[in-house]
Amino acid sequence: MTHIYLVRRSGVAASASELDAALMRLRSLDEQAPADLDARWLHSYALREADGRFGLACIFRADTMATLYRHAARAALPVLDIVQVHSTRVQRRFAPTRVYLVRRHRVGVDTAQIDRRLATARRIADEDMPRQLSWLHSYVLHEDGGALGTACLYQATDPGVLREHALRAGLNTAEIHPVFGRVVFRDEHDPSQPAPDQALPA
Repeated sequence: MTHIYLVRRSGVAASASELDAALMRLRSLDEQAPADLDARWLHSYALREADGRFGLACIFRADTMATLYRHAARAALPVLDIVQVHSTRVQRRFAPTRVYLVRRHRVGVDTAQIDRRLATARRIADEDMPRQLSWLHSYVLHEDGGALGTACLYQATDPGVLREHALRAGLNTAEIHPVFGRVVFRDEHDPSQPAPDQALPA
């Protein structure tokens, strides 16, 4: 059985050419499809980090986290964090404009609580701040202790707007990273998850 994971990599490249080389290593390893690595790279978000370097937030389908750590060692791409994706929410399709990834820890303890909090965040974005930000897409993540966190993609005018939105919605903002670009290696839907634009039942 496989699951979907978010693999966070920090400081993988100092330049666009180094970032391209890192992505080529991912592509090459995926195309080789080693028998001992049950992992499929789906897509990645390239992030501009505070020190000016590039990081990656990669979405993988894999059998276990241990497989993804072995995959990272084989690709020579260190891992900051690996978190299992609980479900996916698609509010709007990815927009090729200024986009940010917002990581939030311990957003809820179950699906119903996550859905309520995301509904509040959506209402505030759509009704109170429509000219400042748009919620695009969220991954709901399994965290230690049974809590659920999120990794959310927003189109926004600047990071300050995202912090204001989070404050109004009663949400935390553990990390905010500008998304430099999106690399789609596979765009497939996990049949065990709700279809895009369909929330999990409460």
